[in-house]
Amino acid sequence: MHYYRALQEYLRQGNGLYLTDWASMDNSPRNPYLVKGGTAVDTSAQMAMFADDLAAFAKVLGKNAEAAEFKHEFTELAAQINRLMWDPEKQFYFDLTWESARVPVKTVAGFWPLIAGVASPKQAAALAAELQNTNTFNRPHRVPTLAANQTGYDPSGGYWRGAVWAPTETMVIRGLQRYGQNQLAADIALNHLTSMGEVFARTGTVWENYAPETLAPGKPAKRDFVGWSAIGPMVYLLEFAIGLTPDAEANTLTWKLVSTQSCGCEHYRFNGHVVSLLAIPDGKNWNLRVQSDGAFELKVTSGVHAKTFAVKPGDNRFAISMPSH
Repeated sequence: MHYYRALQEYLRQGNGLYLTDWASMDNSPRNPYLVKGGTAVDTSAQMAMFADDLAAFAKVLGKNAEAAEFKHEFTELAAQINRLMWDPEKQFYFDLTWESARVPVKTVAGFWPLIAGVASPKQAAALAAELQNTNTFNRPHRVPTLAANQTGYDPSGGYWRGAVWAPTETMVIRGLQRYGQNQLAADIALNHLTSMGEVFARTGTVWENYAPETLAPGKPAKRDFVGWSAIGPMVYLLEFAIGLTPDAEANTLTWKLVSTQSCGCEHYRFNGHVVSLLAIPDGKNWNLRVQSDGAFELKVTSGVHAKTFAVKPGDNRFAISMPSH
């Protein structure tokens, strides 16, 4: 809470929105427009998300007055972002200059209102459409940090002039999921995972960022950069390729079987459990083996088929029909 209040004190401008600096996107074409006190859509949306999260924390702790206060701050900031930063003609969010003009540069920052819950359903649909626009953000390796039709776009990456970065990929994916755009989120995640795999096969390492137009490291990009780039071969692999989504609070693991081959994960950890899962197809059914050191609920989907199984400590065997083709 004190950190949030400090950011309000030092970064909030008179219009209620928030400053950023070059460190947000080091060499982005947006940066020259933000000098002297311009406000950024990503930082502003992040502060809205911060307020909303603090409201949730306060509610859990029984601090109802503080929960209401933070929720009110979220609502006010979200309204200001939508009033000043959303361009109804271009159907996108933009930074603001010191003079309160919308910055004429379309960057990945414009998707932050999704994960923050700031966008309306109609605005979210417009942002989802923009992510499928092959003239802007739907490039061979999705999603570039600068739209491809913008001045300064670098097809080889150019750091924040078009490169694909794991943190912004994840922001986009989680934002889409928040608004029910699950298939598009999965498409983007699997595109990134596959692209990373191709580059790894050629170079033998993981890179800081990636080129948006070719299956190559970004230029420039540091090699052996696990850091945030590990999000792809960890989170995207487990959640979107294997299909595992945990819910620790509900003690539930959802397994969406999307592969046509044997798949699973050994020593998967969630909610204090260590679980090994394996699904083997026999042509008609998925035969599941689940070994766990604790009890939980396993929700499995396979095409139109769905079943819920009670996993007990030890070795468990289940079956679910495969989709008919």
